[in-house]
Amino acid sequence: MIERPTTLVIDGDILAYKAATNSEYDAHWGDGLWTVQADENQGKYLILSEIEDLKEKFNPKKVIVALTDKDNFRKDVLPTYKDNRKQKRKPVILKALRKYLIDEWNAIVLPNLEADDVMGIIATKPRKNNEKIIICSIDKDLRQIPGNLYNGETVVKRTPKECDWWHLIQTLTGDATDGYSGCPTVGKVTAQKILNDKKMPVGKMWELVVKAYAKQGLMEHDAFQQARVARILRYGDYNKKTGKVKLWQI
Repeated sequence: MIERPTTLVIDGDILAYKAATNSEYDAHWGDGLWTVQADENQGKYLILSEIEDLKEKFNPKKVIVALTDKDNFRKDVLPTYKDNRKQKRKPVILKALRKYLIDEWNAIVLPNLEADDVMGIIATKPRKNNEKIIICSIDKDLRQIPGNLYNGETVVKRTPKECDWWHLIQTLTGDATDGYSGCPTVGKVTAQKILNDKKMPVGKMWELVVKAYAKQGLMEHDAFQQARVARILRYGDYNKKTGKVKLWQI
């Protein structure tokens, strides 16, 4: 375990979704009528409990919660991004719990960004006085962010090279949950065979990624499209004044 962190950066999307889901129950009103009910107070309690557990575990000086904005720059890169989620019902009290995180925990929402991006930007901002930051999230996308990641079980310190490698692994494999396909026929095992050395220069890894796409009859711009939606932003990739994102470029 690393020394006491200055700041915990918590994934508010997962926090709210899990609490909202666990607060739902089926209600039978008779005559075959069933509805889905949810207890907002229970949801708030579940969120509070999880945050307090993290505070007790790490004893930070500060807690930051990140949430996803209603707009997403990735839709401009890949219009079908997350279209697979449109038909999926969201938990009844999800909006209420997001509001709770904003009102009571000052959750940060940045225009056009997902919570992952907010966490990535905060965690990679140059720090003074040896400030220690831990990202708290079970989302595998956060393996792209250099620094300390608590995945619900242990704290792992990730190097920039490991994070760049993981980004390009995701560029190859895609992510069905987020609705981007990656390189056809390339799964996790194949991707790791293609990029078999985490220490190779990013430029060399990119050449191998483009080669894998070319084998499927695709162009480098197809690989770039997937890489840009897969990429979790870091400090310097986003202009807070304009809400503009600097898309990933090799």
